Amino acid sequence: MTNRLSFDHTPKLLASRHSGTTEIALFWSKRGHRAAVAVDDQATGEHFELEVSPDDDPLDVYDHPYAYAASRHIAVGRSP
Repeated sequence: MTNRLSFDHTPKLLASRHSGTTEIALFWSKRGHRAAVAVDDQATGEHFELEVSPDDDPLDVYDHPYAYAASRHIAVGRSP
């Protein structure tokens, strides 16, 4: 996984974990004053980002990124 977000190329990594071939990372963007979770599956090439909204618990988004992606209708797709 790259240590960048689509809206910030130098975010601070707050937490990361692996589950099989999937890496999940929680980032803080000092520039944008916002948090986001990035998910990258090396086996399938799928990648997506979830911005943590003010009403979200950042650790809950980090723990359950696929549920948040589904509820926000975010398409999970291959990395460019």
